[in-house]
Amino acid sequence: MAGRGPAPKENAVRRNAVDLSHLEGDEDVPDRVKKLFKRDGYSVATQRWWDTWVDSEQSESFRATDWQRLQMLAPLVEAYFRRPGHNALAEIRQNESLLGATVTDRMRLRMNKAEPKKDEGKPDTLPEKVADFELYKSLGGA
Repeated sequence: MAGRGPAPKENAVRRNAVDLSHLEGDEDVPDRVKKLFKRDGYSVATQRWWDTWVDSEQSESFRATDWQRLQMLAPLVEAYFRRPGHNALAEIRQNESLLGATVTDRMRLRMNKAEPKKDEGKPDTLPEKVADFELYKSLGGA
């Protein structure tokens, strides 16, 4: 038999539901917080970096403190674009990781905004040419 360990119980229930309440945008963040402070003083590359964050799906759940983190990170991003270095890049990567920059980061943070599929249960009728295993068992089958 394929797989690892014993087969799961037929009536197994997951009790450790994932709490996604932190992704709800219940706090109204003023638009001024979402604008890059002294934007004209930054290069086009840094402005594009900022705009990418503003337009990202994860920014919909950002609070004012998250935007403040990006504001603090902008000068470091500007310095990196002017003179690239591994130390600045490591700091940028670490901060962006906390905000869910990559797919892996969002998986770790459980930032999946897709609606969970609802369990529709058993259909009223079976499709044609499909065996009903419950009926088969009740009639003495394996």
